[in-house]
Amino acid sequence: MGGGKSVRKLLVMICLCLLGFTGDANAWGWEAHKLVCALAEEQLSVDAKKMVSNLLADGSKLKGGQKSFPVSCLWPDEVKYSSRKGTYEHHFINVPNDANSIDLQRDCAALNCIAVGLQQALRYLSQPAKGDREKLRRAAALRFLGHYLADLHQPLHVGNASDWGGNKIKIRWRGKSTNLHALWDYDMLETMNITYPQSLPILRSVPSKQISGNVHSWLNESLLLARKVAYIKLDGRLIESGDSLGEDYFNRSKPVLLERMALAAARLAHLLNEIAAGRQPKAFSLKPG
Repeated sequence: MGGGKSVRKLLVMICLCLLGFTGDANAWGWEAHKLVCALAEEQLSVDAKKMVSNLLADGSKLKGGQKSFPVSCLWPDEVKYSSRKGTYEHHFINVPNDANSIDLQRDCAALNCIAVGLQQALRYLSQPAKGDREKLRRAAALRFLGHYLADLHQPLHVGNASDWGGNKIKIRWRGKSTNLHALWDYDMLETMNITYPQSLPILRSVPSKQISGNVHSWLNESLLLARKVAYIKLDGRLIESGDSLGEDYFNRSKPVLLERMALAAARLAHLLNEIAAGRQPKAFSLKPG
């Protein structure tokens, strides 16, 4: 039985590579996801810490069992190709190349994008559990919220539909072939030696920014960064397949990556604190503004 599972996993990974999904296999890198949730956990109120602890315990029957909050935030990536295939599109939203703002009627017409995944997680977490089924659903929602909020803050998870958020843009980076999405998901973080939990002090030192707004405005933030930073060389030209990106691009991108991770953590903590206090977060709204 174990051998069969290993073969199936290997075949899945081979198929993903052939399809060009290598940059999304571990969306925004597993180290980054753990760091975001760990930093958020440090900012939780007493009530929120108790709520998270209870939800982790309630999630013991989920695939992977009971885990620490930082490790539990990896779970959505582990199940999006298997037991929760319907959540795959909840990790990103793609927009037309000439769009400078999100239009959910246009960009999420099938109600299958990161905005919907986040709203669903927030709704489930904001409702009391009346039985085992609801407890398990809330436990899963905690994991999804932690993961999706981090994904939202990676600019290329709000990228062009034509290039799958940079996945189709093949580039050279430090002597190796990769793609633009993968560069932002984990290549540059690896170059920065961003690891969990060693890099928590670095993120703690990042100045706090405005945590207000809602899912819609946060998506527009990432889209703007994708348009002005991720897709653009320093000379203002669009990055194209075959380009080599160097230290100038890296040095401009480093502070953006750190700021987005720290901001994702602060916003995640705020949402969980509001829910634990019995308040519906204003971020629940998907409306502009």
